[in-house]
Amino acid sequence: MKPGFAAGTVLVWASGYPVGALAVAVAPPFLMTTIRFTLAAVLMALVALVTSARWPRGWPLVHTCVAGLLVQACQFSGVYLGLRLGVPASVTALIISCTPVLTAVVSAGVFGVRIGLKQVLGLALGVAAVLAALWDRLGSFGSGAVFTVLGMLGFVAGGVYQQKFCRDTDFRSGNAVQHAVSVPVVGLLALTENAGVTDWRQFWLTMVFLVLVNSMGGASLFLVGVRTGGAAAMTTLSSVVPSVTALIAWPLLGQAPTAGVVAGLVLGFCACWLGTATPKSAVARTAVEEPASGR
Repeated sequence: MKPGFAAGTVLVWASGYPVGALAVAVAPPFLMTTIRFTLAAVLMALVALVTSARWPRGWPLVHTCVAGLLVQACQFSGVYLGLRLGVPASVTALIISCTPVLTAVVSAGVFGVRIGLKQVLGLALGVAAVLAALWDRLGSFGSGAVFTVLGMLGFVAGGVYQQKFCRDTDFRSGNAVQHAVSVPVVGLLALTENAGVTDWRQFWLTMVFLVLVNSMGGASLFLVGVRTGGAAAMTTLSSVVPSVTALIAWPLLGQAPTAGVVAGLVLGFCACWLGTATPKSAVARTAVEEPASGR
């Protein structure tokens, strides 16, 4: 995985937490997510049509839908509901950053291979990076964190599922399908909300950013990364996300970075290098070389 690709992915992912916190501060989480997914699905479908992308059919379409429900509907519904219930953006990043360990373990079990030494070291440094970045906020977990954890589990399951069954899906059409299939799920949940939007200007500013940068850009980067490097390598990038999130939250939310954030950045970058510098790992090769008849 190229350093530029990894750095861009981290910036896109990290920006979503503080911007998402600003969005759910003025709008119900499921209403906001429904609008976000709808806009992202329409725009990505237009991109796919204009660029003549190949659309999944048959079982590849079914697998793409399942992966989308896990990565999009499950992950973001849990994350935004947690933010709405008071879970800090940085703590949300902490929970999501547990995905490298879980994804590596699940991927190894699914594909029947051993985790390499570099990956083990990368995972260990990733955990250290997360703890260093958010050491002073580990007591900030509330009841809303339960939903954030559910979102994280959806991300893990979706990433591994994506690697196993959707490796040949075009990221443009795949992104559109995964957002579209998630709209009815979050739309039904939005019907249970009684509150409305309290600040339309802030809502649309954050919505434009979340749709263009996070839904269209971030989801596409994830699909491409899982296809080329594997789910375990992609989720290793999240080990540096809490520190980058804290830096971005400084001007947006007025939360000054601590010394732990700086330490987390250093450890996180080391973890990303170790975890993503092996694109031809056994796990990635197993996904690529799996017989097509298994789909």
